[in-house]
Amino acid sequence: MGRLTPNQRVLVSKLKRQGIALKIIMETFEVSRTTIWYWSIQDLRTRFNITTNHEGKITIEVEASILYLRQTFKWGTARIKQGLMSLPSFMKVEIKTTIQYECIQNFKLSREAINKILKKHGLNGYMNKNKKTWKFFRAKYANELWQLDLKKFKFAGKDYQLLVVIDDYSRFLLKLHVFEHAPNIPEICQAIESLVEKYHPVSILTDNNPFKDSWEKWCIENGTKALFAHPYYPQDKGKVERTIRSVSEEFVYLLTQFEKWFNDKCFEEYRCWFNDERFHLGVKDYPANLFVKC
Repeated sequence: MGRLTPNQRVLVSKLKRQGIALKIIMETFEVSRTTIWYWSIQDLRTRFNITTNHEGKITIEVEASILYLRQTFKWGTARIKQGLMSLPSFMKVEIKTTIQYECIQNFKLSREAINKILKKHGLNGYMNKNKKTWKFFRAKYANELWQLDLKKFKFAGKDYQLLVVIDDYSRFLLKLHVFEHAPNIPEICQAIESLVEKYHPVSILTDNNPFKDSWEKWCIENGTKALFAHPYYPQDKGKVERTIRSVSEEFVYLLTQFEKWFNDKCFEEYRCWFNDERFHLGVKDYPANLFVKC
């Protein structure tokens, strides 16, 4: 990052005095151990005439939480905003265990204010420059249309497949199921059979896969209609693709750092958090509200 700004020096000093591990501070600000020790003994607030109560409510603890979420999870302002309001319990435990510090929770802050903090520390802007944009359609009510897709990921040197099923209208995340191999149609059907029996979706949108005949037959037998995306046109499955990206960036990609999260309990807890506590900008509500109401 280069030289620390006056505000960064204040924050480094504060975190050091609070007992935050030096390794965490070094990685967050990309500075040496010597730099941290030097600024931790300075009377920085007097020297630079800096206050830590931005906009009347952004305390040093809030600022530290924003930087931790950005640097550790690589999140943008929308996800950091959600993280300050509510995190899954296993993430809160991890943060407290790692840096002996509890991430601020139940705290509402605008994305603009978060971006100002990130900009001040030179951490704003997209980390992924190759962003894709989609043009979406939307179902008229819950269970009119589901979208289903698989995400391949690697954990501990082994390939896995994550089954993701969402409701198009509400963005409700119906299913997260991990396969230890590339699943066949009967295995996928078995994984979602109870959901189909419970909610009776009108139709389910999937890839135009080579097993479409057997999949279409199963759908008819279970009272739903199989729809297939147009080849080479990912906009058809835009919402499930976007959900997979969110699940990946907020949880799956973090499994390489936090291996103990790789278990059914954490996957299910994340799914419930996604539906109940994660505000979805696409529908301007919590998915569980729209799914239950309809």
